[in-house]
Amino acid sequence: MIDKAARVSFHRPQMKRVFAACGLVLVLLAPGMRAGVAQPLATPTQREVRDMFAAGAKEFEAVSGAFFFFDTTKNNRPAIDYSLESLRLGVMLNDPWQLGVLSGNFELMGELFGGGVFDGPGDVLLGGSLVFRYNFIQPRARIIPYMQIAAGGVYTNIPEKESRGLISLPVEFNLQAGVGTRILLDDRWSLIIEGDYRHISNAEIKKPNFGIDSVGGNLGFGFSF
Repeated sequence: MIDKAARVSFHRPQMKRVFAACGLVLVLLAPGMRAGVAQPLATPTQREVRDMFAAGAKEFEAVSGAFFFFDTTKNNRPAIDYSLESLRLGVMLNDPWQLGVLSGNFELMGELFGGGVFDGPGDVLLGGSLVFRYNFIQPRARIIPYMQIAAGGVYTNIPEKESRGLISLPVEFNLQAGVGTRILLDDRWSLIIEGDYRHISNAEIKKPNFGIDSVGGNLGFGFSF
């Protein structure tokens, strides 16, 4: 269990700027790639990577992780730490482009997640998200980094009174931003390691709306088909 006094304190505007910056990078990458040499990585020695990330290729991921609350309001509200199991199904939107260190492709994923609170009020979180990911793909690489943003909804029974206004509704919005990497084990299987920021709030539909800001990570596997 993490001592509240030792938690890192952030301001919510800073975290919103981080999320916005991730989205801006993904948006800016797209036109640059269209203007670049739009050729797939197609040399024979790169066949496995090419097939896994070709347009239309699909991927299933199962990851588990833990997320730890940090107080963005400096009002000593209760810590709410939770663990999640996530299942994702993704499809590659384009063949990998060759653009030096930015070579890669876009991927769209649907995610279902569920888990429980292990420190703080409440018991359960269940939800789903739409994930937009950019994979950084280099020739013959077995390590494929990525960055992603996601948005969706989450149900939780975290009570408003006990959370002191962190959560005010049973169904709230879920925002995510993260970076991670795949370690390719063969032409189908990969190890997934990921670090994420997650934000849960109701977008001012009901006040108080302090929200839950958390940082953590996921570990799991992927299967391409």
